[in-house]
Amino acid sequence: MRSLIVSCNVTVDGYMAGPHDDLASLDFIADDPELENDLAERFRSTADTILVGRQTFLDMEAYWTKVDSPMADWLNATPKVVLTNDDGFDVSIWPNSRLAAGDGVDRVRRLKEVDGAAIVAFGGVKTLRGLAAAGLVDEYWLKVSPVVLGRGSSMFADLAARQDLTLRSAKSYPSGSVEALYATGGVRP
Repeated sequence: MRSLIVSCNVTVDGYMAGPHDDLASLDFIADDPELENDLAERFRSTADTILVGRQTFLDMEAYWTKVDSPMADWLNATPKVVLTNDDGFDVSIWPNSRLAAGDGVDRVRRLKEVDGAAIVAFGGVKTLRGLAAAGLVDEYWLKVSPVVLGRGSSMFADLAARQDLTLRSAKSYPSGSVEALYATGGVRP
């Protein structure tokens, strides 16, 4: 079975976005080329599929197709699976993309059963929240930005029980960001 890795930017207080999940609320993300390059190399050696929700797909395509970087190269070349309830959603704007319409949790369960390397899920918040609540995440690769929002949206808001994690590695970067990689360890009542 393939691993599902969630890779996302979070604040020190665990939020992925501000209270309205809008793009403007993502201004907390620290610009750090060294961190981005390290992640691009790790993705390249670990994963062969990208998983995103519909809005994140549109946001990422609009940005990463216009950037020249190792991360952009990997994102643009790697096959992408777009989760949405809209079976007519057009994913042709970003090459190597395919639609997975319907029940996202079921689609991801099936995707994990297909032979291949790891799958990296980037979001959005609702997509990651559903995957976390369903217990489908094997690893969290968190890029913790040095900011506290005080309120916002968390991918962990729908967990029914505590989930223990095992720290695999952590590294600090010049921007003040910390990359923390965790493996999931099981749910505790």
